[in-house]
Amino acid sequence: MANTPLKMIVVIVALAAAGFSFFYARRTAPACSEDGKYMSTLADCQTWGVDAATCKQAVEKARAVAARAAPKTETMFQCELRFTECFENPAGGFSPRPSFCLSKDGEPKEVRYLEYEADRRNRKKTKEVRID
Repeated sequence: MANTPLKMIVVIVALAAAGFSFFYARRTAPACSEDGKYMSTLADCQTWGVDAATCKQAVEKARAVAARAAPKTETMFQCELRFTECFENPAGGFSPRPSFCLSKDGEPKEVRYLEYEADRRNRKKTKEVRID
């Protein structure tokens, strides 16, 4: 009889840990709505089995969105200090390289980029910034 309450406590703790793990994984993982595929480069796109022309067009559209809406820097060095990955903006300067969800119709949705930020101990961490 003494094991029954102990077993119940262990089961409750295990369920709570599993629930927290599931919540944390869903909160931090980049999720694509409408069953899209998450990617940032032409190679990522082709890995999902999408044809090269659609991939090239989607990457170019996502970069155009980032070039319009994301912050720009004058040099690649400044960009790489602030963002995880950069590309040369056709309008001049450098912008952060976007990640996006490729929807079934071939359009990039949920465009994002990663920006560095520092915590209290001045350690670099990344922050995901969504471009809407």
